[in-house]
Amino acid sequence: MKDYWLAKLIASVGEVDSRKRLQKSIFLLQLSGCPLKCDYLLHYYGPYSFELAALVDQLNGAQIIEEKPEQLGQGVVRYRSIITEPGKKSLTRFENTKKGRQLLVQIEPFVGSFGDLNKENAWVLELAATTAFYHQVNWNEAKAQTAHFKKLSLGDGNLKKAIDLAMRFKKSA
Repeated sequence: MKDYWLAKLIASVGEVDSRKRLQKSIFLLQLSGCPLKCDYLLHYYGPYSFELAALVDQLNGAQIIEEKPEQLGQGVVRYRSIITEPGKKSLTRFENTKKGRQLLVQIEPFVGSFGDLNKENAWVLELAATTAFYHQVNWNEAKAQTAHFKKLSLGDGNLKKAIDLAMRFKKSA
């Protein structure tokens, strides 16, 4: 199920420009009820899921998606995820089965939001996911924790945008 849902989300946008964007986008989608549930922990770049990373590796190994490395600098590589042609065919075949149609209905409500997150500024997305990770009861407290963790001032404009974004996805907001 999870492999299908992840492949479907990636296929819906054509390309996800980095592993970090994928991690943060899926984290925020989960908060809004997306059925693709992965366990997350707090990492330097915000919430990170080893489970999601393994799922990406699995889909890449099965040639459903392809991760294209892009050299950004010495020792810095960004991986773009795209759905392969065989992956597209597999999705179509699967969606023509009863089980595939059932799973498609469950992920379809999140496709548009995933597309929106895929266009979001990467730094704001990272801050939004981190703020949502910290949020327990109070958004101001989560904002303060994120600002401290990311070494930002509380008045940072990107942090304000991030909180607005996080609040859109966190169901308990």
